[in-house]
Amino acid sequence: MSRFQAFEEAERNGWSNAERASGYVDLFASASDMAIQPLLDAVEATQGDRVLDLCCGQGNVSEALSQRGCEIVGLDFSPPMLAQARNRVAEATFLEGDAQALPFEDKSFDVVVSNLGVCHVADQPTAVSEIARVLRPGGRFAMTVWCGPDKSPCFELVYGAVKQHGSPEVSAPPGPDFHQFANPVFAEQTLTNAGFAEVACDVVDCARTLKAPDGLFDIFAKGTVRAAMLLASQPVDNLTAIRTALTEGVRERFKVGETWRVPIPAALLRASIPSSD
Repeated sequence: MSRFQAFEEAERNGWSNAERASGYVDLFASASDMAIQPLLDAVEATQGDRVLDLCCGQGNVSEALSQRGCEIVGLDFSPPMLAQARNRVAEATFLEGDAQALPFEDKSFDVVVSNLGVCHVADQPTAVSEIARVLRPGGRFAMTVWCGPDKSPCFELVYGAVKQHGSPEVSAPPGPDFHQFANPVFAEQTLTNAGFAEVACDVVDCARTLKAPDGLFDIFAKGTVRAAMLLASQPVDNLTAIRTALTEGVRERFKVGETWRVPIPAALLRASIPSSD
């Protein structure tokens, strides 16, 4: 039994909710989409590559891979997300499955990519080992993960508001560090232990542009799972204080013209399986 079983159940149940999945697509995806082309450039995805789009979500990465002429297999644990992906990229194959136990033969892909998805997996080192297993010798891997509050103005503001104004009686199911792969030391050690070489880490400058400063609260309340659980469980006064802190923080720090641009950078990791030569 996983030590993060409650986390895993919360993630699966949350992303199985069609309204929650649509909330992410409508409210958060414009920021995560900014990492797609750098992700695919990192693995030099090109025509003829057989690519696994791991934690594929609504299929935005698969769509970009299709435009490059790749053969695509997408995998996710969210049925509503997979339904959107199938509608978006008819020529790809999409499967419901577990990143911790990939349903593929050894050495069956040229490339594996995952855009901001591995952070939703309970046992992330096992997922990385599975990725290494299904890659051919010389195969390429890249993934993104949101940077933590030390580098992300968005998460700095959100975590700070919850810490200052949230009820100490409220907590989300314990899980792995959401940002652990943004730590280059952890990332290199974990990928190397799984059999990868040539590990490198960069940062992609993603951001979410808002029409109103209260929009950031709605993104986390309606377009996430764990953060949404944490917010929904707050007493009314605490929730109001969190919303106010986020709105005022956005208003004061991120105004650009008639909108508010909230930086939410992502770490981009790339690595490869050594060639058999």
